[in-house]
Amino acid sequence: MAENYWGKYWRRRVSRRGVLVGGAATAAGAAGLVAVGCGDDDDDEPAPAATAAATEAAAEAATEAAATEAAATEAATQAAATEAAGGPRTGGTMKLQRAFAETGYDPAITITGYTWVALTYNHLLGYSLFEDEAWGDAAQSWEQPDPFTIVFNLEPNLRFNPEAAEGRQITSQDIAYSFARLPAAFTDLASEVNPIQFAFMAGFDMPDASTFALQMAYPWVSAIPTLGSTSLAIVAPEVVEANGGNLTDTVNAGGGAYMFESRGRDGYNAYARNPNYAGHSTARGRFTKEPPYIDRWEEAHITDPATAEARFLTGDSDILTGVVGGIDAIKADELRDQDGVNIISGPTNTHLIMALDALKWVPFPQLREALSLSIDWDGYIDVVHDGNGIRGAPVGPRFPAVLSQDEIRELQQFNPERARQLWEQGGGDQVFPDGLTTLLATFTDTRGTQFIAQSIEENLGVKVNMEPVDLATYVSSLTAPPGSKIWHFALVTENSISTIPDYNALTHYVPTGYGGAFGLFTHEHPQAALIPPEVINITHDVGKPIQDLYNAQAVTHHPEQRTALLQQLQRLIFTQFCCTFPVPVADTEQHALRTRVQNAPLPPDFRDNGSMGYRRSQNMWLADA
Repeated sequence: MAENYWGKYWRRRVSRRGVLVGGAATAAGAAGLVAVGCGDDDDDEPAPAATAAATEAAAEAATEAAATEAAATEAATQAAATEAAGGPRTGGTMKLQRAFAETGYDPAITITGYTWVALTYNHLLGYSLFEDEAWGDAAQSWEQPDPFTIVFNLEPNLRFNPEAAEGRQITSQDIAYSFARLPAAFTDLASEVNPIQFAFMAGFDMPDASTFALQMAYPWVSAIPTLGSTSLAIVAPEVVEANGGNLTDTVNAGGGAYMFESRGRDGYNAYARNPNYAGHSTARGRFTKEPPYIDRWEEAHITDPATAEARFLTGDSDILTGVVGGIDAIKADELRDQDGVNIISGPTNTHLIMALDALKWVPFPQLREALSLSIDWDGYIDVVHDGNGIRGAPVGPRFPAVLSQDEIRELQQFNPERARQLWEQGGGDQVFPDGLTTLLATFTDTRGTQFIAQSIEENLGVKVNMEPVDLATYVSSLTAPPGSKIWHFALVTENSISTIPDYNALTHYVPTGYGGAFGLFTHEHPQAALIPPEVINITHDVGKPIQDLYNAQAVTHHPEQRTALLQQLQRLIFTQFCCTFPVPVADTEQHALRTRVQNAPLPPDFRDNGSMGYRRSQNMWLADA
């Protein structure tokens, strides 16, 4: 049996002689781990700054090279496996499992439904981060005649499934209807879809049934990648209207390659081919010319991780992965030599953030800084990522604008002594007399939340109460109105679209993005009229510089100028400690597949619908079909 996480962390830590500022801490077991600093493994004296910087640069280069080499190796291995298996074939049933219950079936409202929205709906296009390329789905082609307009020519044989609008042809009017309902869903139906995905849309022109022109409010650099987002699905207006403007309880309202065959009350869903789906005029990227190779998909709701792994090992599920990122390094090593199992890996572009309830924290800058300084960020890498991690940043690690690991460590430090001083000076125990509350997301791995809670308790001396929540409660709690949130901080990720710097992580910091959901508003915010003025008065001065820099980079098409703005924005976020902290992520993303699954997309695309992940990869096939 593999050594457990805490054991590996402790064994690594006690062998080190150096201790970070704040002094050595003595404790038994896991409770004292977060107070121990990260020093050098072998040397009594710390390395000079220049040497450390050189080492950091070399390490970053080595990590990047290793990730690139790993991706190339995985691609070659898959190509060899495809050849050995006799080439692509049609048929078979793909078997999946998910850890959480469905919370609704409306792509304009629900962001937690990855499988049904990828299989049963069309999107204008998909965008691959791995290939850095867009591929038309409902769109056959497109052009941008001016900075504010994108014109799409639709596939000629698009039709809804037989249960949606009597299976009629999909037209440009349907796309306009689907996009136009997003703002109202956000304001009136408690939509979880981030406004960044649709705020750039100013209007639509439909000169004929097969031409759709998108008018932009501003010349957004990231418009094309965003249009691959899960939430921008094409729905049948007749089905929406027949259900009172809400598809939460309604399935088969699209024209995707598959449709619901059954929807089980126990969480078991089955998807069969949509007989009206004609494929594409040409094969491009992961879209096939003919309908997809795989005949049928099945998905079970399995909450227990041990059960999920057992089902995978017996072949009852074809994929074992995590809700956020993939499986960790220890689990990948355990599974690597199992019969019938293939581990795929590639460079990560995931992110994780520690959100603060802005209304509670904005008035207290010393307390925000104290909170950040109390967390052993490198210890998080050791424990949660088994030492195989990198520091997080407001821009995803696969984008050139991301700050270097060396600079991030300078901006985001671990200093328990300074943290306690600031907490005392800022009156932390008086401001938060009952300690802090966080959400413990029971539908995913909780080690990250537990580690951060321990860091705060051990290094800041503040009690952290962990509130267990399921997925639906987690989302509703995160986005509760200002003044009604039950939490002080929470770990959050975003799987909707990881292909652009604007959205990959940065959305969690911006008032017009999820920053607003966490309570960070400005007077210019689109929903400002719905927020009490006294709330906006508290958060405006912190949120406005972030929003202004974000807006500037969003319309800067010159790559070097945009990078400079994005880096300036990242430094601002780090130095004002509000109201989101980047959290370390794994440096390599890994997933376990049954060997019968062929031609699966590699990370960083694999798990993300918006990045043309496996659920949207129509050229994926099953060797035993």
